[in-house]
Amino acid sequence: MAAATVQRVYDVGILLYPGADLLDFTAPHGVLSHVSYNNNPAAPDRVFSIRLIAAHEWITASDPVTVKRHISITDARKELENFDILIVPGGPAPAISGVVNANGPEYEFIKSFIHESRNEERILMSICSGAFILGATGVLAGKTVTTHTMALEGLRAICQKATKDFGGGQTKVMKARYVDGGVTKSGMRIITSGGIS
Repeated sequence: MAAATVQRVYDVGILLYPGADLLDFTAPHGVLSHVSYNNNPAAPDRVFSIRLIAAHEWITASDPVTVKRHISITDARKELENFDILIVPGGPAPAISGVVNANGPEYEFIKSFIHESRNEERILMSICSGAFILGATGVLAGKTVTTHTMALEGLRAICQKATKDFGGGQTKVMKARYVDGGVTKSGMRIITSGGIS
C-alpha cells in the first residue's frame, strides 16, 4: 500500500495599506482561496493559505471599505521565511505615495521580503499600480514590467530613479495584461500585472 502524498500548501501574504484598491486585493484573494487539490468545495484541500498583512489592525481601503488584517507587519516579518508569495495591490496615487515616500512599514516589509534568503523560489507580485511600490525598492531594475495602462510613464520614472539610487539595469516598462519579469539573482520571481479588470 502506497503512502499518502502530502500536498504542499503555499503561504501567501497580501500586503494592505491605507487606500489600497479593494479589487486589487480581493480578486487575488478570491481566486486563490478557491484553488484546491481535491476540487471538493464542501471540504477543500486548499493549495494556498492566504493572510492579509497590515501595519494596523483595521485598514481603510479604497471605496472606502474597512478590512481587518490577519497578521501585523511586525509579526509577519518574524516569519518572513514562511511566505512563498507576496502580493502588493495597487491604489490611488496618494496611497502609493504614502507608502513609498514615507519609507513606511509596508515599504520596509517588501524590502525585507526581497532580501530574505531562501533555498526555494518565491514570488513577488504586484497588481496594477502596486508596481510603483516595487519599483521604488529597486527590485524591478533590469526587468520587464507593467502596470495600469494610464500609469506606464509614472512607473518608468520611478524605476529610473530607483536605478540611479540602487543601481541595476534599465527597466523595460510595457503595456501588457501581466508580465513575468523572471527571477532575480536571489531567486525571487517578479510578476507585475496591468490591473484586475
